[in-house]
Amino acid sequence: MTITRDEARTAGLLPGAAIIVGIRSLLVWAIVAAAMIALFLHGSMSGCPGGIDPSGGFVDSAGDPTDTAPLCGSITMTANPLVYTAIALIVVLTLTRILRRADTVDDALRMTRTARIAILVLTIVTFVVGYVAIMTVRVTDWSDFSLLSPFPFVTYDISTHPMGVNG
Repeated sequence: MTITRDEARTAGLLPGAAIIVGIRSLLVWAIVAAAMIALFLHGSMSGCPGGIDPSGGFVDSAGDPTDTAPLCGSITMTANPLVYTAIALIVVLTLTRILRRADTVDDALRMTRTARIAILVLTIVTFVVGYVAIMTVRVTDWSDFSLLSPFPFVTYDISTHPMGVNG
């Protein structure tokens, strides 16, 4: 009988140590994925179409004089809290599934590997959707801007103000 590398690592440990190693790995993947999303999935854009003419009045985005200050705005994008909830659910549901359905150590380890892949896919999809969402924002015309609806992956915080107020 040959001993595999995983068995050698857990040899002499508690019965079921291989499962604990798999669960620890799943938790580490979940924490790292959540941390990467929190740290790196931010984006913002702002714009102020129009401006101030030489006489001190305002001009709109077409360059025509106007009495009202042009509307400026900014959009800030962050990860939706539902993404973090989904990562936590993947971990909890996997542990519940291991307790209910795993008959062998291999079954339990296969379930943890599948959950790690699900977390990885969710993280990659969240980054891609967030990137595409922020890149498709048009802030040059606040009366007719469009947003790719990135729900449930990212959320937007949109603020508008007249030119001259807050910038």
